[in-house]
Amino acid sequence: MSPVSLAPHHEDSLNTLFDVTLTEDQRNLLTAIAHPWLTTGEWPLWANVQHQHDLRGKDADVLLNSLPNVGIEGPFAASYGFVFHPRPHVSPRDRVNLTVAASLVLPEVKMATGEPFVKVLRHMIDLYIGRPIAANDVPTVMLRSTELMAEYPYIKPWFIKVVPDLLSHEPAISTGGATLGDGSWEREVTRSVMQYIGVESVEDYIAKTIKIVTANAAEITTTPVEPSEPQTFTPERAPYVDPALLDDLEKAARTSTWKLHKLIALCQELNDNYVARNPYACAALTRAVLDHIPPVFGHKDFKQVAAHHSFAVQRTDKAHAQKLTAFKDIADDALHRPISTAIPGIAMGDLPEPARLNAILQEVARLL
Repeated sequence: MSPVSLAPHHEDSLNTLFDVTLTEDQRNLLTAIAHPWLTTGEWPLWANVQHQHDLRGKDADVLLNSLPNVGIEGPFAASYGFVFHPRPHVSPRDRVNLTVAASLVLPEVKMATGEPFVKVLRHMIDLYIGRPIAANDVPTVMLRSTELMAEYPYIKPWFIKVVPDLLSHEPAISTGGATLGDGSWEREVTRSVMQYIGVESVEDYIAKTIKIVTANAAEITTTPVEPSEPQTFTPERAPYVDPALLDDLEKAARTSTWKLHKLIALCQELNDNYVARNPYACAALTRAVLDHIPPVFGHKDFKQVAAHHSFAVQRTDKAHAQKLTAFKDIADDALHRPISTAIPGIAMGDLPEPARLNAILQEVARLL
């Protein structure tokens, strides 16, 4: 997996969240938390995240505790990471939230929440700077959803609705307010936003928050505060074919006129050999799956499927099919090249990305 890119203009030493390379399992955990929120505006119950990982043989609690953070355990304003969750333990009925920092590792979070969040923050700064000055009073500055929508009509209503939730889980912004009967909301803009004057990007915001949190932590502890390192562990290789997709195929087998027994068996054997890191077996089984499924698409071979089938997600899935077609030549070469004085070989890295075959099998499930 390629490392998370480091924003080059941040020169402080507190770049754990920028430098970290997440494991596939850690990234999948963050995605499992993000997806329900990005689609419904609701963070998932931790029990649902646990169950999703249990089905894949993963421990969500271990993964959650392995995620990196800066600061110290304890006070809210003295710790920051990709997630915010009740401490020290998360109960099944708790909800675990992503912070804006998750924008560093999940592009979909950066686009949907990180970038508009910075626009809202800059608007809050403008409101606070422009507040009236009174000799005998300190006026309250309010951020209102109705005014925010009027000021930024291009920001999606979904995001406007969740702004209070985002603000409540960012450690360096102090705010309070209320949600009104019509669904609109208002939040007080406090002096805390002035710490972010000059912030232009999501990366700027996260770097500034890291500095603030680390300074807060240093006031609490007498020992130097260093960014905590992720727990080192080597997760098991995830199955090649998504277990949830296999479940869908098994359910379809009960009612479909197509006999799916061989397809399911091939996928299960492919998963076993992928986890065991047997590249020749994986190549042969992948090729066998591609040879087996074309009749479901109404074609004789997979090259015809890649060339002529109208996929549900046409551009992306067609590209997956074309890549898999090209892999058949690699598999044939690896399996049928005669012995010689040269050293032939195929490695796990030569296999197609699992997402490609999963996309095609999802299309198979749709057609059954």
